[in-house]
Amino acid sequence: MRVYLKQWVWILVVGACVVLMGGAMDPMTKDALKVKHLLGTIETKPSRPDGKELAAEVSEKELNAYIVYRLAQEKNTLVKSLNVHLLDQNQVGGKVRFNPEQLNMGFFFGEDLDFDFKGILYTRTGSARVDLTDLQLYGQPIDSKILDSILKTVGPDGTSSGGIGDWYELPKGIKRITTQRGKAVLYY
Repeated sequence: MRVYLKQWVWILVVGACVVLMGGAMDPMTKDALKVKHLLGTIETKPSRPDGKELAAEVSEKELNAYIVYRLAQEKNTLVKSLNVHLLDQNQVGGKVRFNPEQLNMGFFFGEDLDFDFKGILYTRTGSARVDLTDLQLYGQPIDSKILDSILKTVGPDGTSSGGIGDWYELPKGIKRITTQRGKAVLYY
């Protein structure tokens, strides 16, 4: 009887720890892990035999939590922070903060290089790009060609990081993305 009782006590202790650990996780981490899990599921999901697309929704809050999570994983990244606003009709906006030291431009811009942006998200066959409609540096409007030339010519370690108008590969399995106010719909 004692051995039986000890087993139940251990099961209760382990169960309580799991519940407490889950409850102790902050909402931002939960949102980031939710998106990470969703992307992992999409990546391993085989295509449907009938060719129909499946869709999954990601909220703006979840997307931004995932961006913070991913940036924390990166070392020597050009981007210090990125906050995205999802708007209707594939409109996006937000703020991106670059690390001028990584761009070898710390002397000119100091610790942070902040851009506010608005644009239209385009996707095609697993790739995406944003056509900027508005770009501001420290609150002052600038031509997107300035940012484009900075990114193309002065990357970390002297390498080019790509331009604004370039097409970038979406996470594996995602065919296209549409946005609505406060959410993105991932088609796979």
